[in-house]
Amino acid sequence: MFYIIEQGARIQTPVNRLLRSTGVNKPSATNPLRPVSTGDEDRDRVTPPGKLTPYQGSESAQQRSPVNYAHQIMTSPVITASFHQTVSAIRRLLSKRRFHHLPLVDDANTLRGIVSDRDLLRFAASPDRDVENYPVERLMTKKVISAAEQTDIRAIAEVMCEQAIGAVPIVNEQVAVVGIVSRTDILRTLVHRAPLDLWA
Repeated sequence: MFYIIEQGARIQTPVNRLLRSTGVNKPSATNPLRPVSTGDEDRDRVTPPGKLTPYQGSESAQQRSPVNYAHQIMTSPVITASFHQTVSAIRRLLSKRRFHHLPLVDDANTLRGIVSDRDLLRFAASPDRDVENYPVERLMTKKVISAAEQTDIRAIAEVMCEQAIGAVPIVNEQVAVVGIVSRTDILRTLVHRAPLDLWA
């Protein structure tokens, strides 16, 4: 389930409203291709005794439980900042933590916006020398696409691609930030944790 968060208010939003209509049907999973055996190939594939055991152990080690939902891959606890902080303070925090996206909250930890390092770069070129002392609220994205903890990872990835966003904050029923899913989280899951058929 996705939400549009604006000024601390949560608007429940169906995923199809966040995706562009392209007229192309979503691909469905298919059975894997199987090579045709000629008989001779089977004889060539006979493995000498004792050679198979290490590979069998490796295959067993690679078996992992399926990863399906945001709460399974999100970065949590997530570092947030007050939307009243200055641009300069936010810049230092992003640089220190090496983040690309930072959820911004009020005193109740309610999501109020999000800011990225790209947002800061755009404002760095401003001729206004006082921009570093502005509250980050002036440049943050106020209409934030967020998701619930039980949102399907594939839906999050699709929305991120369609909306050209690099991260989706994860919120609870009180619109408090409980995590964040970034492109890095999804790629890390694909490489290290998730069975490949999850993405079929």
